[in-house]
Amino acid sequence: MTRHIAIWTVGIAVAMLVVGLAGVGYVNRVLRAEAQEELFRQAEATGRLVEGALADVGRNPGAGIEGPLQAVRSEAVRVLERARVVGGHDVVEAVLVTPVRTFPLSRDQDLVRLLPPDLEEREALTLEVDGIEMLATVQHVPLGASEIVVAIGRSAPLLPAREMTRALLLAVVVGVVLVVVFGSTLAQWIRQRLAGLQNASHRIANGDLAARAPVDGDDAIATVSVAFNDMAEHLESTRDRERQFLMSIGHDLRTPLTTIRGYAEALDVGAVGSEDAERVAAVLHAQTDRLTRLVEDVMLLARIEAREFTLRPEHIDVASHLGGVVDTYRTRADDVGVAIEYRSSGASYATVDPDRLGQVCSNLVENALRYTPEGGTVTVVVDVGNEVIRLTVADTGSGIESSDVGHVFDRLYVAERYRPVRPDGSGLGLTIVRELVEAMGGAVSVESDPGEGTRFFVDLAL
Repeated sequence: MTRHIAIWTVGIAVAMLVVGLAGVGYVNRVLRAEAQEELFRQAEATGRLVEGALADVGRNPGAGIEGPLQAVRSEAVRVLERARVVGGHDVVEAVLVTPVRTFPLSRDQDLVRLLPPDLEEREALTLEVDGIEMLATVQHVPLGASEIVVAIGRSAPLLPAREMTRALLLAVVVGVVLVVVFGSTLAQWIRQRLAGLQNASHRIANGDLAARAPVDGDDAIATVSVAFNDMAEHLESTRDRERQFLMSIGHDLRTPLTTIRGYAEALDVGAVGSEDAERVAAVLHAQTDRLTRLVEDVMLLARIEAREFTLRPEHIDVASHLGGVVDTYRTRADDVGVAIEYRSSGASYATVDPDRLGQVCSNLVENALRYTPEGGTVTVVVDVGNEVIRLTVADTGSGIESSDVGHVFDRLYVAERYRPVRPDGSGLGLTIVRELVEAMGGAVSVESDPGEGTRFFVDLAL
């Protein structure tokens, strides 16, 4: 970020400099054009004054010079001096050009001699007179066969341009310096503000998830730091949950493995008699099934969370399909003395993934059977409307404490919290239900009354 700020600062400074120089050039052109226009106007006015002065001394424009030349020149000098003073010019000169000769009408002729003979009216050029740079032009006043040539030179119009150019260049330079200083200061300030965030990120990358970024002020960097700390807390919480999950899985794996190992050693040394063989085989089968179920649930949950599974929607009779899923649990329910009731709104066709939907129903029914005491009832209801499928699985078990309702879909929470009620089960079934339902764009919720039972609701949009 600081490198980008430095680059942008230099870019802005260069742009300001370029724009400033362009502005200086534009201002010079405008001032020169205005000075030229004013000079042209003054030249025309001076030409008319000289023409009027010659008329006042009795000159006839059409008949040449009839009066004393000295009187004509004296009047012209007086008019030219007045025009120079009133107009604020440095030099005002004039000559009378006749077919025979040229008569000077001003005391000095320095500017007239410097001007090219082919200089046209409303054309200006810059030249140096007695070491002074001037903007000069001419005005031709016809007098019959003769003409008066008035030359005007002025340095004053160029002075404001120079002063304004200096002021503008100074402003540009000051602006460039301020931008560079501001950009450097801002980059340094941001670098210092980001140092804590950078240090915290390095610590987290090295495994210290307890690292936190300092939060100072209420600017954008502070907001990023707050978000970073929230992420760090989430990572730390996730790591703690993963650690607890692994410890719980390890415990759940150790229990059946210990049982299997114990019986395997007993069989190896011949400590199991023929009369106990059937019982030992049953225990080994039960513990093997428990291990299988636990491993399969862990692998399935890993695939779901990694989104490494595919939904394969089919147009099926949802009520009939879920009825078949429930029927597979009737024998097990009879074995534990729990009744299963299934109700639906009749044949209802929808496009869903039958395997995933069946898996959700199976996990909820299995969970209900696990926590429903003997003599209880598990009720499964399927309602299919125009837009939503609602699957309801209710039991008459001991229910869930209100403080635990918000955690029933967390990994291993129910299994750990209610292990004395039902010690078997992987503790991942409800987590798998939530992940599958959310992957299919649905929602799952739970209601429970302690001592009266629990109801799970799955809503899937059609």
